[in-house]
Amino acid sequence: MLILTLLITRFLRFFIKLCGLGSGGTWPGHFALKIYPGILSDPGIAPSLGTVLISGTNGKTTTTKMLHHVLQSKGFSVVTNPSGANLTNGLVSALLQGTPIFSKRRADYAVLEVDEFSLPSVLNQMRVEGVVLLNLSRDQLDRYGETDLILSRWEESLKESNVSFVVLDKSFDYFRNMLLPAGTQVLDLEDIPEKLLQADLTAKFHIKNIKAALATLSFLEIPAVLALSDFQAAYGRGEIINSGGVNFHLFLAKNPASLTTNLNVFEKKKSDFGAVFFVLNDNIPDGRDVSWIYDTEASAIFSACKDMEIYVSGSRVYDMAVRLDYAGVFVPEENVSASVQSVTNLIKSKNSGKNCWILETCW
Repeated sequence: MLILTLLITRFLRFFIKLCGLGSGGTWPGHFALKIYPGILSDPGIAPSLGTVLISGTNGKTTTTKMLHHVLQSKGFSVVTNPSGANLTNGLVSALLQGTPIFSKRRADYAVLEVDEFSLPSVLNQMRVEGVVLLNLSRDQLDRYGETDLILSRWEESLKESNVSFVVLDKSFDYFRNMLLPAGTQVLDLEDIPEKLLQADLTAKFHIKNIKAALATLSFLEIPAVLALSDFQAAYGRGEIINSGGVNFHLFLAKNPASLTTNLNVFEKKKSDFGAVFFVLNDNIPDGRDVSWIYDTEASAIFSACKDMEIYVSGSRVYDMAVRLDYAGVFVPEENVSASVQSVTNLIKSKNSGKNCWILETCW
């Protein structure tokens, strides 16, 4: 059954790319699950040395890319989901893409970011070497409900799994009190000394993401610090795009934790910037519920926006504009539009030669 599934999904991926219908990051997996529901349990798609899953509200993509970068630099063959397709169909697509049809040579490792709600199901279906749990904070309520529900499901699935190690951040009470299976090796991010971290890395990336990557690699017995020296950000995670004479610094802000973190980072660098651009969407991947914007401290929003030119766009542009107004932030009417392209053009016309910090819910 696996060979047939591989053949069909290879053709489907080729067809999707040929017709310009997307990257083929989810549909092959979606189709594979329809014809072969137990595919995640098939040893034929398992990498030879192990699978590591990374989950959490924030930091999944960056941490996953760091691990993938180091393992590849050490000569390993690695399967990953670089597009951020982290639901079950995306994971299956990635694993199938990394599985040869006729050769017995499989990938050495699979390093996969996994959606918080999908993690228990994935753990129940496939053999996993290790799990990285970064954090857990309130996201869109219409998607998953409150965090205690997700945490409970994580704990139950880990108890029933056979993972060898778990990396987590015990600075959070909910992880400190988490019950894990006897015999599971556990490493707290805080056990990674900050003196091991390169200064240029900590300036560009969240320290906890770096520590999570280093902790995981230590379990895999792979030296990593120097291998991260040339690491580049994942798209929308600190990436800089120059357009029309303006350097746009892109940051994902899809929940209170990520918005607050990125506002705090901006606060330290705002002297180098002339504008802040908020983009709030409510597409299905983002979540329809945008009430989370009120869980971000008004003082943090006001402080970051003070003395900046502010722009707002997205499908929920007016919700964001009202939130900024409640925080005491003035936004000129002409700087508010649902059209991201229109606002981007306006920024380029007003801020030539300057930097713009973009906080957007989805890419």
